[in-house]
Amino acid sequence: MKLKANIFKWSMHARLKILGGLIGVVCILAFLSSDMGHAAINWVKRVIFSVEEKAQLRVNQINILWAQETHYTSRSDVEQAIGLAQGDSIFSVELDVIRQRIEKLPWVRTCVIERYLPNMLQVFIREKVPIAIWQNNKKYHPLDELAQMIPTSRKMPSDLLLVVGAQAPEGLLGLLQDLEKVPEIYQYVRAAVRIGNRRWNLKLFDVEKGIEISLPEDEYVLSALQRLAEAEQKEKILRRKIRAIDMRQADKIILKPLNDTKKQIKGKRNDSKK
Repeated sequence: MKLKANIFKWSMHARLKILGGLIGVVCILAFLSSDMGHAAINWVKRVIFSVEEKAQLRVNQINILWAQETHYTSRSDVEQAIGLAQGDSIFSVELDVIRQRIEKLPWVRTCVIERYLPNMLQVFIREKVPIAIWQNNKKYHPLDELAQMIPTSRKMPSDLLLVVGAQAPEGLLGLLQDLEKVPEIYQYVRAAVRIGNRRWNLKLFDVEKGIEISLPEDEYVLSALQRLAEAEQKEKILRRKIRAIDMRQADKIILKPLNDTKKQIKGKRNDSKK
């Protein structure tokens, strides 16, 4: 019986606290909705405004900085996304909201905004990096470092790799990873055509008239490039008058002459036999 009485007393105490809290909330709401409450709110606003004015806590300077020396996002686009006017309260600036608006700009990868009292905002922007131009259905689109399309009409650098085919972006990062391991071949690559979403043909020296390299399926690309680099070092095959090199067979390199579309010259095998 004593235990039950303690529980009852505790329950009554909790109920009284909750009831008191509810009454307090109702009183505050009633006060705020009254004329006196409105007057009190306006008075607080005037005090805050006065303090901000005296302390000059107003947006007076916005510094916009880019991580890359060459950037594609204009200052005016960033300012429009920021959406602030000189003289706005620096405490009313919603940094996260502004960051999200800036990161919706086509070229922006990430954005960091910092508030410096009394009157300055600093915006630091890192842009997407174009690594290739994707040709698909007679249209050209820049691809960023994640092999994702950048929705822009800006003119791109002429030295970017041209990739062709509906599924080219899907295999691009893997191809570049292999090419970077064989720089003596990578330096000559101008275009890459995706074949059946399983392998690539490369174009060396020139997109239209250069040597075409038929690579094997994706998992064998690196070994094929390494064999080609070794053959180039020993025999300078890329300097010969050829129009194409077939690397799809693991034990041989097949050279196709420039002036004969039918005849094929077999390169040296791995075992040095002709």
